[in-house]
Formats: sequence, C-alpha cells, structure tokens
Amino acid sequence: MSVTPLTVEQYIQAVAPALMQDPSLDVYVEMAKERTDRGFYGVKYNHAVALMAAHIAFRLGAGTLGAGSGSSEGGSTGSITSKREGDLSVSYGAGAVSASAGNLGDAELSQTRWGLMLISLRKGCKPFFGVCGSRGCNGR
Repeated sequence: MSVTPLTVEQYIQAVAPALMQDPSLDVYVEMAKERTDRGFYGVKYNHAVALMAAHIAFRLGAGTLGAGSGSSEGGSTGSITSKREGDLSVSYGAGAVSASAGNLGDAELSQTRWGLMLISLRKGCKPFFGVCGSRGCNGR
C-alpha cells in the first residue's frame, strides 16, 4: 500500500495557513526550492520546502503569518529585548537560540518558528551520497 506524499501547498496550509492567501506564494516556494536539497531531505523534501517558504516569507515581511499562534508573535523567536505600549512595538533578540544554532545558516533559520522546525526536520534526515560519474549528478 503506497501513501501519496503531501504537496508543498498542503504542508504550507498546515504550518502557515495565512501564507496561502499571499499573492507571492509561488515566488516564496520557488526561492525555497532553490535553497532546499532534494537529495538530502528525500521524502521530506516537500515538508522542508514548505517550512523554508514560510521562513522566507516572514523574513521578507509577508505579514504576521498567523501572529499569536506558535512559539511567538508572527513567527519570531528569541527573548523579548524591548517593548513599547504606545503604537505597540516588540523586539526579539536571538538569545539562547543563536548560541546553540551551530552555524550562520542555523542562526538565520532560528529567527522564525518555521526555521526552527526546519532545523529539527533536518536533524532527522540523512544525506544521500552517490557516485555521480564524470558528468556530475545532474548530467551536466
């Protein structure tokens, strides 16, 4: 019995439903695909692309993507470093997240809840190492 894998859009609907209404969704997904290695993630590729797309969308200012749900307002992570009540302003610091991130890519990913989920997903993946031949894995 084979199970049909979920699509990138199905994952986005589950992890960042507000992003489904964004007119730039296709651009975020394409950007995420360019940064996500299918060979590394294997059957988890669509999940990884969806998390990366949500991370990119939030970092580029696509709105709150469901502020108030998840780890922090609008996907931001880290401890609150400043607050202001008049006209409401909240700033988040990297805090302990960056210290444990491991590398610059992880530090950048650790700034949103979707990036943190991607780091967690990545820990459960094992890269595929294959023999590509003289023309490389893409046949070029």
